[in-house]
Order: sequence, then C-alpha cells, then structure tokens
Amino acid sequence: MSVEFHVSSLVVHGTGERLPAISAAIAALPGAEVHASDGAGKLVVTLETSSEAEISMRIDAIRALEGVFAASLVYHQVEDGEPEETESVP
Repeated sequence: MSVEFHVSSLVVHGTGERLPAISAAIAALPGAEVHASDGAGKLVVTLETSSEAEISMRIDAIRALEGVFAASLVYHQVEDGEPEETESVP
C-alpha cells in the first residue's frame, strides 16, 4: 500500500491588526507554513498532510482563529510516497 503526501496552498484573509497572531497560530499547526503576508490582512499558507481529511481539519482550525475572515484552498496536489527530505541552506 502506498503512502499519500498532500501539498496544498491557501489564501487566508484576516484583520490587519491580528495578522501577527494569526500568522503565529497557523505556523504552530502541524505541516503548516506561512510564506507571505501583505501586511493588510492576506497570508499565503502551505499545508503538507497525509490525507484530504487532514487538509480539511487544518482549514477548519485556521477559519476558527480569532480575526480570520476566510481561508480559501487555491491548490492541492497528491503525490505517492513520503515527502523528500531537503537540506536547509544556511
């Protein structure tokens, strides 16, 4: 049985003054990373999960954060196998 690896991206809209707290809460979620912020209320977020159900759970958790207006899925890809390990460059 093969293992699935899901990569998805979201645009999250929230209140500008709550953006630092929203960003920190999202970054604390398993498999979530905040890649960009416009400072006015929009964040670009990626999720790496092992199932579609996990994607839904993470999106629901993000939508439940104080100050979040919307979290919209904009991309989803499924790969077979484990995620590749990448070396971090100092």
